[in-house]
Amino acid sequence: MLQKLSTALALAPLLPMVGCGGGGSGNGSSDSIASTAASDDTAESTDSGAETGSATEAVTDNGTDWLNGGTAAMEADFPPADPFVSGLGNSCTLTEEYTLGPCYFHADEYEQDISSGEPGVPMALVLKLVDQSCEPIAGADIEIWFVNWEGIYSGDTSGSSDTRSFDSSYCTGNDPDALASRWFRGVQTTDDNGLVSFKCCFPGWYRGRTTHIHVKVVRNNNAALVTQFCFDDSTSNDIYLNHPDYTGSAKDTSNSRDGVFGSDFADYQFEIERQWDASMLAYKAIQII
Repeated sequence: MLQKLSTALALAPLLPMVGCGGGGSGNGSSDSIASTAASDDTAESTDSGAETGSATEAVTDNGTDWLNGGTAAMEADFPPADPFVSGLGNSCTLTEEYTLGPCYFHADEYEQDISSGEPGVPMALVLKLVDQSCEPIAGADIEIWFVNWEGIYSGDTSGSSDTRSFDSSYCTGNDPDALASRWFRGVQTTDDNGLVSFKCCFPGWYRGRTTHIHVKVVRNNNAALVTQFCFDDSTSNDIYLNHPDYTGSAKDTSNSRDGVFGSDFADYQFEIERQWDASMLAYKAIQII
């Protein structure tokens, strides 16, 4: 972990704000996440077929295999059934520290639906916290934060107990909707099985970073881990290029070329499943010592 941290510090001058924002725009645009958001989606809609489950047929008519309309459109059970019942897979390895970045402020809100009505592929995000013996850890807080469909972080810091790391102008581009919202920020406390579940939407992307979600673990009132997780490249780009709730532009940075994950990206990639209603289930185990 110390070696990785040293490497990250060494790269810092070359990768400004790599933890949340990528490098400069390279085209004269303002250096903010909001300025990288692409124009409205122009992908044509086509019938993608149907999948049947639980005696219910879910049909997506938007050019992808995924439901649109945000969390309000989700019909699958939430919280979902424990996706880790068959084991942790290759996830029971120590989760390493990745940078907090400039777009964090403490959400202070223990809510499960953290979408604030934003559009996107509705997603049930499940995280499982385990110890060095791969046994579940109960009673720890897991906080997450990530961008909306347009690649912008929310920025309503009113009442937040910790805003020290937040660069409002950079992270929101001073977008008025972002400044008035806390979309895709939330905290949950792990249950007896070490689980937390968030109802949210598949993230967008911004220049210089692959698709990612930030995670902070607090145990016994002390920060135990700050890290990040990513998604499969092909799934991400299929959604960005073809789904009507997104921008119509593929991300500019793959997982392997990302300045945070690099060659370790496979260890930090969510498992995903398509639920019967065509919403997404994403899950990952987190191991701390």
